[in-house]
Amino acid sequence: MRQLSSSLGFIVVSIALASWTSAASAQNVVKIGEIEAQTGPLNTYGWMSSQGMRMAVDEINKAGGFQVAGKTYKLELINPDTQGNPQQAVIQLKKMLEEDKVKYVFGPFLTNIFKGIEGYAKQHDGQFLLMGGATQIHYELGKPGNDYLMRTWNWDAGPSGFGTLMVEDLKKKGVKKVAMLMQNDAFGHVAADIYREAFKSAGIAFEENWFEPGSKDYSAVLAKISAGKPDYLFPGYTDAVLYDIVQQATQLGLTRFWLVRGSLGPALKNKDYIDDYVAYIPKYFEEAEKSEPKVAKFIADYKTFFKTKDFPYDQAPLCSSSCYDHVYMLVEAMKRAGTVDDVAKVKAALEGFTYEGLWKIRYDKTAEEIFNFDIVDVQKGGKISVTHVQPK
Repeated sequence: MRQLSSSLGFIVVSIALASWTSAASAQNVVKIGEIEAQTGPLNTYGWMSSQGMRMAVDEINKAGGFQVAGKTYKLELINPDTQGNPQQAVIQLKKMLEEDKVKYVFGPFLTNIFKGIEGYAKQHDGQFLLMGGATQIHYELGKPGNDYLMRTWNWDAGPSGFGTLMVEDLKKKGVKKVAMLMQNDAFGHVAADIYREAFKSAGIAFEENWFEPGSKDYSAVLAKISAGKPDYLFPGYTDAVLYDIVQQATQLGLTRFWLVRGSLGPALKNKDYIDDYVAYIPKYFEEAEKSEPKVAKFIADYKTFFKTKDFPYDQAPLCSSSCYDHVYMLVEAMKRAGTVDDVAKVKAALEGFTYEGLWKIRYDKTAEEIFNFDIVDVQKGGKISVTHVQPK
């Protein structure tokens, strides 16, 4: 009987110890979420972010995690695919906050997704951080009830804005007139508002033209623009429309382009017909791979992690928003704050230092990201030159 009692006691202690160990293990996991479109017609601004976040989480965990206030933590990534659907995104965010108890959510980059989740997210102000690149987030920073917000992408305007600096670059070239051809939607009108003022301040004439979502034939509006003889055409804002616009524009004698959204793909496809194609590229990875060891390592690690011989050079620049660097920066902020749970302290820590990874990242006083970027100029025949810009 004494032996049985001793055995039962040992079993009880073992179960209690196992339960304590399991609880401790659960407490030592920091869950991070992601709200992005990884598939579907709007995945341009979400797919690369999801790739980079997976890599960062895997690297950090395989390295043994990270220490905060004497405890070792690992990361758990929860990143369902919104497919660009706001209703789906609300359901996903609700699950993250209420069931998974996530305190740090990356994304979205799409303004339609942000507007879809904004009402619900505001109900949890102070309980979590939402770190996304959506244009609309810029206008919400600093407002009452929006302490949960941080914007993880450069803003176009202001002294450090990439758009401001690119307009100044055009002014130096002696440009007198720019014609915009933008999609008639929410972002298109935001872009018009920003750049109307930027070009006015630079003393450059700015003409506004529009096309409807879903358009494929731009010949009529391009003919009108061509008759006005602008120095540059400012088209936008995704590759889905840029390929057609650039091709059709060159057929009408418009051969100089200036972009703040989109890739170099349309220029390279039409390299024999363009004269100049100036584009904002967060980082021109083809060049950076040769001169920046961290970029070269990232590209090699990407191929290993995803078991591929190819690297998405065209998509990689969009890892500048809510992606690889941002996971590492969040971990560093938690270390500096001495907590993984107090989101206010972690936010303050994020705003207090510069992180040097693939990009050199810092946040301004409104919690908006500022990082270095490239202005890439493609000329006839495909000759490429790159200007590196480090905002003040």
